[in-house]
Amino acid sequence: MNFQTIKEMAVVSCIACIIVLFAMSIDLASGLYKAKQRKEFRSSWGLKRTVSKFIMYEGGMMIAFGVDLLIYFSRIFELFHLTPIVGIPVVTCLIGIFLLVVEFMSIREKSDKKTKKDFSEAGEALAKLIESKTFKDAIIMAMNANNENGHGHHHHHDDLYENEEIVHEPSIVE
Repeated sequence: MNFQTIKEMAVVSCIACIIVLFAMSIDLASGLYKAKQRKEFRSSWGLKRTVSKFIMYEGGMMIAFGVDLLIYFSRIFELFHLTPIVGIPVVTCLIGIFLLVVEFMSIREKSDKKTKKDFSEAGEALAKLIESKTFKDAIIMAMNANNENGHGHHHHHDDLYENEEIVHEPSIVE
């Protein structure tokens, strides 16, 4: 077991939690701003809802990190020949991305019609960029250059589990 990898996973997970917390703060601020614009009553009920959301979101992120640790300990990624992602808190990152999308949609709902139109146009432009052949070619070139220069993110079995012998079984997949 490599404790350096576990520390790195914890750092990435903490950063993901902070990013989610930051998105929640922006959503809260946009909600308070919208309520103030409408001259709506700001109640403690809204604050209780925010505390509940914080517990659910950040608690969910902590549980996701626990899942990532158990995946690492059980070597599931190695079993499925996914060695490039060994030591990456994939579940935590995916849950974080999902929560950020939820917060983005919540903020967008609270925006006025012009801002919604701007969001929509920006989203369409981004979708066109991602679908473009030029963009895809640029990504492929960057990935190839990264691999040729030896900067790819590779873990070596020997580094991952010190003092443990790894038995390689023949695989149907290979």
